Amino acid sequence: MKITSTLSLVSLLGTTLLMAAGCMASSVDSATDADSETDEEVGEAADAITNGWTAETSDGWAPVACDSGNAMSAFRCRGSDCDNIRGYCSSLGTYNTSTYWTSYFSEEGTGTRTCGYGDFVTGLACTGSYCDNVSLQCSHLNGKTWGNCYWSGFISEENGGTISFPPGYYIAGAECDGDHCDNMAFYYCQAS
Repeated sequence: MKITSTLSLVSLLGTTLLMAAGCMASSVDSATDADSETDEEVGEAADAITNGWTAETSDGWAPVACDSGNAMSAFRCRGSDCDNIRGYCSSLGTYNTSTYWTSYFSEEGTGTRTCGYGDFVTGLACTGSYCDNVSLQCSHLNGKTWGNCYWSGFISEENGGTISFPPGYYIAGAECDGDHCDNMAFYYCQAS
């Protein structure tokens, strides 16, 4: 009698584990299907960062973003063709009133995107081989707008892969050049 009860319990436990594993596999498959249906959709960003480097993003990885009230004041890439990218989030002492993603851009088409007037880059996403297509998350920060704005030179992993902007200046746009968006230049503006 005791052996039968133990076997029944083990059988029930095994069935429950198999059902749970089946549920987990289904949810992973449906997330993959949803991602493949719309290439132009930007996924949900990984944990938002305040005053520091975001995690890296690349093709097939989650977008990265700054916490509310922060904007990107530096950019870094590494890997072949500037494959893995990240931004440095700096606090502007305010909060976001709106946030949106630009359409993807690359050197094959219109290789430039800027945020709407007065808005700053607060996130990065990419798709395609070697992070070929880039999207910028832009945010309107309460009480902040553009002062003086400039274009940087192009950077890539071949020349160090990191660019930082003067204090008080934040990224407001970007441009791609070279295979797989290998070289990037940035439109950066003073927050005033």
